[in-house]
Amino acid sequence: MPTPTIDDSLPPMRAGERESRAGGKQYCLSPLPLPTDSEQGVDVAHIDVRHDETTMDLRQGASHESLMTTGHIASGLAIFMAAFGIVLLLMAIIKGSLPFQVIVWWVGALYGVLLFPFFTGIAFPNVVLKRIPPIRLHRQRREVAFVVDNPGKRFWLPSPTNMWLMAFSGAIAMPTGALAFTGSYDWLTSSEATFPIKILLLHIASLVFLPLYPHFYDFCRKRAGQERQTVLVPWEDVIALAVFNPSLSAGAVTGFGWNFALLPPDPERPGYTLPGAGIVVGVGGLPGALAQWEYIRRFMEEGPEAITPSAQEWGLEWYDAYVAREKAACERTNDMARWRRFRRKRRWEHARLAHWYTEYRMKHVLPKAVPQDWLAEWSKPLPKAQWAKPSRQLNELGEQLRAAYQRGEQFIEMGDIEQRFGVEAAPAPRSAYRTLPFRHCQA
Repeated sequence: MPTPTIDDSLPPMRAGERESRAGGKQYCLSPLPLPTDSEQGVDVAHIDVRHDETTMDLRQGASHESLMTTGHIASGLAIFMAAFGIVLLLMAIIKGSLPFQVIVWWVGALYGVLLFPFFTGIAFPNVVLKRIPPIRLHRQRREVAFVVDNPGKRFWLPSPTNMWLMAFSGAIAMPTGALAFTGSYDWLTSSEATFPIKILLLHIASLVFLPLYPHFYDFCRKRAGQERQTVLVPWEDVIALAVFNPSLSAGAVTGFGWNFALLPPDPERPGYTLPGAGIVVGVGGLPGALAQWEYIRRFMEEGPEAITPSAQEWGLEWYDAYVAREKAACERTNDMARWRRFRRKRRWEHARLAHWYTEYRMKHVLPKAVPQDWLAEWSKPLPKAQWAKPSRQLNELGEQLRAAYQRGEQFIEMGDIEQRFGVEAAPAPRSAYRTLPFRHCQA
């Protein structure tokens, strides 16, 4: 349920409804959180970063694949600089000498060039991961905690997740890093040259800008009264969507992709969602979106014993086992050429380093997205007598749907489920959800 571009409130979609627009499709899976008869619940997008008997945290985790892409870029840039170094060496052999100043310049250029994958693959993604808090589900309270932006006036500072900030700081860091090397050499070898203190300070400032700017941004937002808030949304109000979108360019459609979205509605404005909250992740297709929804729904409705968490596919332990399996398979088939290709590709991508740093991110970077005591009281288990109960409409529709599935009907072809089975939906409350400050919030 993306935010409309018109001012009038739109009728909110209900479970089972679908829309077609701009070449894409949108299937509404909730509200209400009804079973879709998916064969199994699977964490297709690997967004379950933590769950226990009571709560589950959903968020986009760190990806070893993006780090391997960064390693691929770093290897390519290193090869380019190595080739440039060989050219310099050949020129030195022909001329009979290689000035030390040229070596310093080459080292400075190598340092500046390798800052590009550092900014794009490590520094900036860390900032983004620290700015994306999880969605926390509490199955006993039947509530979902979303962190939303303050709906007040627009804040004038750019968000720390703005890619232009990364491009700006990187564009300054790369040349100033190279110039700091050459300037230092001139200062050491010439009595007339001065130490490049301005260039060095500018370089250091560009390096620390990305990790320090979010603190400045949050301070300014707090002073302006624009801090983020934690909103507790009833589980049966949460919007789940399966969305098929074409990727458009100036000339044609360049591709298609399925996404799964979990969003909090705005109860005071039907058809709108709360700003800056929710999660949208890529899935392989409509079956993948249904499986992802069933994974979340079954945890909330049936408990952790009803789901099978996806196997971990990152970390040093997993990577070493993966390499050992590949080596054993190549030895069993006596295909050592395949093994050598495999090892070259992994080394080119710095795969082991990527898996180590992914493990580090999952353990030390992602938890920084929320305060240590975020929703500590709210997240505690409740006595069974205090557990919230499903609504009458949800129970009645669930029974009707299971009977329909036995007759061979499919969820995505039924249309509005409530209308289809003549069950009247509970009226929307049209009042704001319970809201807590994001920082130091206890419920």
